[in-house]
This record gives sequence, C-alpha cells and structure tokens, in this order.
Amino acid sequence: MEEAYLFSFFTAIAVLLVICLVLYFKLTYLVKRYKVFMLGGNGLSMEASLERLHAEIKAMDRELAASRDRVQELAKVLDTATRGVGVVRFNAFQETGSDLSFAVAFLDAEKNGVVISSIYGREESRTYAKPLEGGQSAYRLGSEEQQAIQKASASLLPLSADTGRKEKR
Repeated sequence: MEEAYLFSFFTAIAVLLVICLVLYFKLTYLVKRYKVFMLGGNGLSMEASLERLHAEIKAMDRELAASRDRVQELAKVLDTATRGVGVVRFNAFQETGSDLSFAVAFLDAEKNGVVISSIYGREESRTYAKPLEGGQSAYRLGSEEQQAIQKASASLLPLSADTGRKEKR
C-alpha cells in the first residue's frame, strides 16, 4: 500500500513538474514578447513614446486654444466689415433715356453702414450718402435706396458654425 502511495506521490510530483516547466516556458516567451513590445523601432521604450505623444497632444491643445481665440477675434472684426452690398440702377428722369442713376448700400453684420445714391440728370448729377444703423436711416430714404438696403441685407451670409457664434439678422 505504501508503494501505491509513493507511486501516486511521485506521479503527482512528475505531473506538477511538467506543468511547472510548461508554465516556465510560457512565462519566458511572454517576457520576451513584452520586452520587444516595450522597445520601439528605434530603441525607445513604450513609456518614453507615450510621454512624447502626450507632450505633443498638450502642445496641439494649446495651439488649438490659441487658434480658437484668434478665430473669435477675427469674427468680431468681420462683424464690422462690409459684408452685404446691394445695388439698384434706375432712371431718375424720363428724358435721360437709360438707368444712369443708382443706389448702393454697404452693410456690416449688424446692418450698419451707408447707402449712397447718385441721381443723374442731363444738366447735373448729385450724390447723396446716408448713414444706416440697423438697416434704418435718420434721413428719408427713397424707394431705390430701400431696395438697395434690402438687397444688401439679403446678401449677408451667416457666420460659419465653427466660430460658435450666431448671426444676428
């Protein structure tokens, strides 16, 4: 009986020894693969590569924030720039024969600007400039001037959604 226990005991030890050897070789294989994985193509460790990438991402974030600030500054400047233009040509006097008179409206995003009218006649021509605030003028506007303002208002394009701002219309 004792021999049977000894045989079982040595068999169990042999099986455990084989399992330990298999696990040892698998562990050795995994350690080798881990070392290869952690070394980059030029010898840099994976940790160094990740730190470098993290630093690059932080730099890009700073540049992106600066670019967003610059875009917002440019959008403010663009609001004051002439963005809408409307032109209406007309015949002020029946005896002149063609549409030589005109009204031109120049508007910014807030519909502030100016409307310029030129009345052409055979004997003389006159030019008028009327300031605009919100598409309205303190001076009386002729129908052609109002048409020019409407055309200029219609030509105002909304700002791109990338700036995060909404166009006032």
